Amino acid sequence: MTYRPHLSERALAQLGGFPTDALTELTQAMAEVCEDPYDPLTTMATDDPQVRRADFGDRGFVTFLILDDVGVVRITDILWVG
Repeated sequence: MTYRPHLSERALAQLGGFPTDALTELTQAMAEVCEDPYDPLTTMATDDPQVRRADFGDRGFVTFLILDDVGVVRITDILWVG
C-alpha cells in the first residue's frame, strides 16, 4: 500500500523560505516514506508507534504521523538546519 502525504498547517508554515535544494531532498525522502512509512531503514521510531521521523539531505528531519486507516502520512514538523 502506498500512502499519500499530507502537510499539517504547522509544516506548511515551516516551508516558508525553504531553500530549493532542501525542498527537493524533502520531497525525495517523503516519496520513500510513503512507500513504507514503517521501514526501519528509512525511518526512525519514536515513543508513539504511529509517529516516526526521517532525515532528508544532510541537515533535515521530518516528523510524521501514520494514519493507516486512511492511507495518509501526515507531516507534522520539519526541521532544516541550514
